[in-house]
Amino acid sequence: MKLGFIGAGEMGGAIIQGLIRSGWPKEDISASVPTEELAQAAAKRLGIKVGTDNVKTASEAEVVVIAVKPNIVPQVLAEIKQAERRLVICMALGWTLEKLQSALPGWPVVRIMPNTPLALGEGVTLFAFGAEVSAAQRQTAQRIFARLGKTVELSEDLFAAGTAVSGSGPAYVYAFIDALAQAGVSQGLSREQAVELALQTVAGAAKMVEAEKISPAELAQKVATPGGCTAAGMDVLKTTGLEEALEKTIAATVAKAQEFAAK
Repeated sequence: MKLGFIGAGEMGGAIIQGLIRSGWPKEDISASVPTEELAQAAAKRLGIKVGTDNVKTASEAEVVVIAVKPNIVPQVLAEIKQAERRLVICMALGWTLEKLQSALPGWPVVRIMPNTPLALGEGVTLFAFGAEVSAAQRQTAQRIFARLGKTVELSEDLFAAGTAVSGSGPAYVYAFIDALAQAGVSQGLSREQAVELALQTVAGAAKMVEAEKISPAELAQKVATPGGCTAAGMDVLKTTGLEEALEKTIAATVAKAQEFAAK
């Protein structure tokens, strides 16, 4: 299946790299970017055909993936409208199915929100499907992104919440790893030692949650033996408000996502 990417920046590039790593043929992926200079750089970085003609990229693809900034989407949709009708997948923040369908009446449109770990096959991609999307096209869209990690279908009223947890979530996890490492440095570890320990601990803990099939809270309770070292640390996390901080973080992210959608 031929895929055409409009945009090959950080997220578009991550998806392309992930697909190639999963075995998708490079010759079946093309992209278009704004300038010839950017096209040459992207072609060298990704190893695929990259041009500057959005209409040509859309016309030659069976599925079009829009991976540009939200303010560029109107221009892109107006251009690809000149091509024959095909499945369009858009990841631009704030671009609801209603907006997409209004710009491309009668076209099958899909709204997604991926996250960057999909470049390593460990991502999460949220999906919402337009009314014109057939059952076969649903399967096609999900099959593409299932190669890059987990896929989750959500109703649009939950898209902002899902975006806050999985789309923005990696940044919060990175911040936690950095803070955990810095705390180790403050207790005498070298920066290199602390980062290595924090990184592997977070990776291992995530796998334990997945493997044990019990809630993270129960696992934390099992590790925190009453009167022990871990319990002492957990008491500090509770009193300093880790849960409250994360609730406020996610709420702020949701509010901003809803603000973009309302524009």
